[in-house]
Amino acid sequence: MSVTIKSAIQPLISKGIFNTEEEAIRVLLLDYILRNIAGRRREIRRLERKYGMHFDRFREYIHERSVLLESGNLSPEERRTLGQAIMQNEDDWLDWKAAQEMLESWIGVRREVAA
Repeated sequence: MSVTIKSAIQPLISKGIFNTEEEAIRVLLLDYILRNIAGRRREIRRLERKYGMHFDRFREYIHERSVLLESGNLSPEERRTLGQAIMQNEDDWLDWKAAQEMLESWIGVRREVAA
C-alpha cells in the first residue's frame, strides 16, 4: 500500500486538528525540526558537562594533550594511558563536531521553513 502525503495528512484535517494540508505539513515539519535541534543541543550540553568546557576549548585541550604525548617526558605507562585517553577524547570530539554542525544545519532549515 502506497502512502501519499495527502493520505497521511487527511485524517488530521478531517478530525479538525489542522485546517489545510499546507498548515499540517508546515506545523509537523517545524515540530520535527525543533525536536532535532533540541536533540543536538542536548548532545552538546552533555559533552560540555562531561568535559567542563565548550567545544573550542575542548579542541585546544586535545591539542595540548597531544603535544604532551609527543614531547612530554612520560614513562611508557603514562604514555600508553594518555594515548588511550586522547583516543577517547578524539572520539568525543568527532561526535561533538558532528552535533555542532548538525545543529547549525537544523537551525538553517528552521529559518527556511519558518520564513
